[in-house]
Amino acid sequence: MNKTSIGFIGTGRIARALIAGLARSSHNELSGYDKNPAATEALSTEFGISRKSSVSELAQSADSIVLAVKPYQIEEVLHELQKDLRTDQLLISVAAGITSEFIRTHSHEGAHVIRVMPNTPAFVGEAMTVISGGKFATAEDIAQAKKIFSAIGRVLVLDEKQMDAATAVSGSGPAYMFYIIASMAEGGIQCGLSEEEALTLSAQTMLGAAKLVFESGKKPADLIKEVTTPGGTTEAGLKRMDDHNVRQAMIDTVKAAAERSVELKK
Repeated sequence: MNKTSIGFIGTGRIARALIAGLARSSHNELSGYDKNPAATEALSTEFGISRKSSVSELAQSADSIVLAVKPYQIEEVLHELQKDLRTDQLLISVAAGITSEFIRTHSHEGAHVIRVMPNTPAFVGEAMTVISGGKFATAEDIAQAKKIFSAIGRVLVLDEKQMDAATAVSGSGPAYMFYIIASMAEGGIQCGLSEEEALTLSAQTMLGAAKLVFESGKKPADLIKEVTTPGGTTEAGLKRMDDHNVRQAMIDTVKAAAERSVELKK
């Protein structure tokens, strides 16, 4: 099998998580450049990636280039890349809020661009990553991006116009889940559990419930019915959630985040 050459510009937390996942495969040739040489040196020592001394050097050796820098740094990086980019290279951006069209117009006309939005569970190999192809991205480009980001979790391909909605659900979603875990744990503490006991019970319950949604193939509504006995404890808890309109509150939470995502692009 041919090796895949992947270069990282920027080696922050998301890049590090991705490199850790990709390094497990012998079919990946990984390289990295960072303005902080110590960052790439650490990744070279831990994962064996090739250190590059400049954006130009990295561009000359990688077939796929992951732009893992802050959004405000993208334009500068693309300017540095322009002279060394090949028409067959794939540009993959994880910069929040930066469109594929922005990247294309600031690199070269026919650039193959994939916009990617992973979330923070990438740090434990359980990311939900959304990928969208730019104007000239091919089916092969999409397949390559999926292959790369599958190293840190699940991948979903969406049209770029759906990115604001995806940001509201999976991008911001971990914070909502942490909020729910913390709230459940606090309830457990008030019922007599220790903080550690309550947090363990809450976090593992959410983890297990999510896994059951994927592996059972059942809808959440059906799974709710299976665990709810008429007149039982679960029903009592669900009734209180309905009394407080928790379902609508979560719907409104996602809508508010999506609206803000749209606003931030203006």
